[in-house]
Amino acid sequence: MKRIVVVLFFAFAAAGALFAQEVTLSGELKTGFYIQQEKIGNDEPVALGGMTNNDGDSGAGQGRMRLDFHSAYGDMGLKARFQIEPGSTAEGPFTPTWSFVYAYGNLFNDQLTISAGLLGESPWGTGGPRLRSEPETREYVSINALSGETYTATEGLVGIRFEYKPVFIPGLNIGFVLNQPDKVVIATQKQEFADMLGESVIGAAYENDFFAVRVGYRFDSDADGYNKININEGSRLTYRLEERVLDKTAEGMRIWLNGEYYGMGSGKQEIQTMDGTGKIVKKKIGVGEYSVNWLYWLWDTDNFLAKCDVGLGIYKAYNNENFRPFERQEYQNLEILPAFYYKIYDNLLQAGLGLGFGMEFGAGKTYKDSPYQYICIEPQIRLNIASRGYVAAVYAFTDKYAWFDEADKARRGEKSEKHSVNIRAVYMF
Repeated sequence: MKRIVVVLFFAFAAAGALFAQEVTLSGELKTGFYIQQEKIGNDEPVALGGMTNNDGDSGAGQGRMRLDFHSAYGDMGLKARFQIEPGSTAEGPFTPTWSFVYAYGNLFNDQLTISAGLLGESPWGTGGPRLRSEPETREYVSINALSGETYTATEGLVGIRFEYKPVFIPGLNIGFVLNQPDKVVIATQKQEFADMLGESVIGAAYENDFFAVRVGYRFDSDADGYNKININEGSRLTYRLEERVLDKTAEGMRIWLNGEYYGMGSGKQEIQTMDGTGKIVKKKIGVGEYSVNWLYWLWDTDNFLAKCDVGLGIYKAYNNENFRPFERQEYQNLEILPAFYYKIYDNLLQAGLGLGFGMEFGAGKTYKDSPYQYICIEPQIRLNIASRGYVAAVYAFTDKYAWFDEADKARRGEKSEKHSVNIRAVYMF
């Protein structure tokens, strides 16, 4: 499959170089140097360091290199994203991946767009910055091996996307996707058309001068499952809503909202196991469901940048807590992240402070008596290299209640005090 994708990509690229009306190359490089010292409970402080950029959108480990290619010829074109980033461990290895490679065609005066291949860039996804989710892709949560921060990794899935944009309703985009399963339990040669249709996506987007909204919904079928067990994982909903009025009264100000709901309609399966006495007992396991929502406020002026991100997460595990005693059950979390940066020398320098505050609620919270989950203070100074890149020095102090060792439930709720410094280097082209 990888060989076919590579051959097709370079064939299209060569043809595009000769015949295309438009060829666009863009991308970004992200890396950095990171050191930290962390003290957990009464343990001795532990120091570590290595190459990483922990700005929350860099993937795992040391950083990322991304190249976007777009070749257009008349009403047809090719889009591809090639990405190199390390694996989930601090040492790597670096893994080149195709985030998406697909061809598209615009028909009937651009009212119908058909895209086929390894899909991405969904018109019905959440966008960013803190939450990036696309219904036509495979997604999983991973962790930055050095800083310990989680992020969502996205892999493109093979499919055919249809987008209808009627000329009589400007700004409207509706359509659906025939998509491969995001996980495979039923072998490909045994899948029926109903299985493919059961993994399809429907979406709608609309934008005008006052607001923009997009919603995507991915169905779920028996073609995939949970931990190789045939359990319905549930459907996935993504959305984004943004206003476009504030900027007319306060230049540079905007508010938007995005989120996803995973596991809608997910099921449970009863399994048999043995207890300590050898007696057969029945347990129920399942995927569970969660909803993650972020509200963003941004005011970007000539002299300063102010922002505040507010996140609300709702989580519910379906697994029997006697079967998985260390799994967190139902809980909710709230995060408030304000920041203010002053622009100096016509934005050559940015200096400011970011703050973070998080709380958890519910039976599955990290520590039932904790007044908060974490508090973070993050001063930053940043040197902007024109509009294409920057170098930033970021210090962070984080005070956090956490569950550090799932094999030792007694440590649940111990506090971590962490000091870290991250020198970040970013270049976009």
